[in-house]
Amino acid sequence: MSKKSRQRHKETATVVFTGLLINYPVNLFLLWLFISVMEITNPLKLSILLSAILTVVAYIRVYMVRKYYDK
Repeated sequence: MSKKSRQRHKETATVVFTGLLINYPVNLFLLWLFISVMEITNPLKLSILLSAILTVVAYIRVYMVRKYYDK
């Protein structure tokens, strides 16, 4: 396996692992916030809000990992 290929695997594993570490707690917090605090119970509205916020979080997370590996 080439050095470049190993680097890509390492970066991919980092992206996936940080996704697990960051997105799961963020998802739980957002569910609590939207359901318990804001009393949003409509499944479609809840799904849209969660997807939108988690997409922004994922974009920032992947950007930061990519920036780190580009050094």
